[in-house]
Amino acid sequence: MFPQHHSIRNGRLIREWIAEGFVKAIEGKTLEDVAHGYMNELINRSLVEAPELDVTGKAKVCRVHDLLHEIILKKTKEVGFCRVLPRSNEPAFRGINRRLSIMINSSNDDLQGNIFPYVHSVIVFRRDETLNNVVPVFGTSFKFLKVLDFEDAPCLDRLPDDIGNLFDLRYLSVRGTKVRMLPRSIEKLENLETLDLRNSLVYELPASETMKRLGKLRNIYALNIDHKVQRNGFSYGSRGIKVVGGIGFLKALQKLFYIEVDQEGDKDLFKELGNLTQLRTLGISNVGSEDWRNLCRCVENMKLLESLFVASSSESVVFDLELMSSPPKFLRNINLIGHLKTIPQWFTQHQSTLVKLRLGYSKLEEDHLQVLENMHNLSHLEICHDAYVGERLHFKKGVFPKLKKLHLQDLSRLCSLIIEESALVMIEQLFLGPFPQMKEQVRFACRNNGQIEVISLPNLLKYKQDWIREKGEVQQGDSTSANTKDQHQDQ
Repeated sequence: MFPQHHSIRNGRLIREWIAEGFVKAIEGKTLEDVAHGYMNELINRSLVEAPELDVTGKAKVCRVHDLLHEIILKKTKEVGFCRVLPRSNEPAFRGINRRLSIMINSSNDDLQGNIFPYVHSVIVFRRDETLNNVVPVFGTSFKFLKVLDFEDAPCLDRLPDDIGNLFDLRYLSVRGTKVRMLPRSIEKLENLETLDLRNSLVYELPASETMKRLGKLRNIYALNIDHKVQRNGFSYGSRGIKVVGGIGFLKALQKLFYIEVDQEGDKDLFKELGNLTQLRTLGISNVGSEDWRNLCRCVENMKLLESLFVASSSESVVFDLELMSSPPKFLRNINLIGHLKTIPQWFTQHQSTLVKLRLGYSKLEEDHLQVLENMHNLSHLEICHDAYVGERLHFKKGVFPKLKKLHLQDLSRLCSLIIEESALVMIEQLFLGPFPQMKEQVRFACRNNGQIEVISLPNLLKYKQDWIREKGEVQQGDSTSANTKDQHQDQ
């Protein structure tokens, strides 16, 4: 259903598989875990390529080889699995087809005047504004849709008013579009499982009465990358979505990424969050001091939580992680933007599970970071925007034996950075600078003959630096930038 040469995010594909019913439940596993198993089998059989992996070795994006793509197109036509619009030298639409891909060179005539009673899935790849002229078609001509994906239609600015007629819809994405509002009829989509609003212009979830009727929602994605967002002295680089109320009724919710606390809005937000005991991923921003206390209590109830993203409302807010006395035992990914009182000892209790840690504006000193040296399973570590305010960073022999990515960015007081031989032995990427107080070069040494990719920020000058057998030096960057894109990618 995807164009030739098109790389597909693994998470997107898996959620669409689930929505269409391709993934069969296995006791003791989530549908997502089962689907990941399907994907791994396809990769192992060389039917699918995985050009990009995350730090744990899992596929982030996937695609099929050109030759296999042609074979798939031919086979899907034979069995009526999918129809591509338009297709040269063929009628616009003919016969029974369960899935429809609307390509960039299709026209409105391909859609108008047709009824698609058997189509379960529609993916739109058109980039022209005239698509908005046929938006009503998606609410009237596709009665049995399960998947409606507009992610690759950036000029789309509205959804059909009667989208609620698609009673069987399970997956709806307006990611990257110009859509500003969700139609009121969305409350009728009682089978909806995934709602993807990322990088759209939708900044508020529906009202409480609507949320109550969407009880089957498993995933809400609402992150918007916006490097101009400022919060009382520091830049987020992203904004969340406001919750009017009713989020607590979504008992099946597994991913909520991410929401923004309205300091003058719903005072029951954290009480409602406490009901979401099935959450695996939680992202929340604009968190104040009292909010933090309430959030800690909520997180302790989320026993299945794997990823936690929290950003404070101002630099004056201090996150006391010790208030979270019983954190979820499956935590793998922690992202904290805000002043930390200290690094809690329970971090070491999670050393077998925690693989990714990002800290920003934390104002930690040297003795605080020593706790992190015991995190032997960390694969990705970011210390950015004065998360560390010491003058010296020294990575000693044996520390972080599994670390593959290290980001050290915008550390205004750092004067010296030393990486000893046999430290960071698995490192693949370094993101360094700027360090305005540093008067000497970054020094490192190691034994292996591999390669390390060194990225000097902000000019993103990428080059390969051979590991040197004895000692080597890397020049740091000389201006300011932040690489926030990676944190916004889903699994």
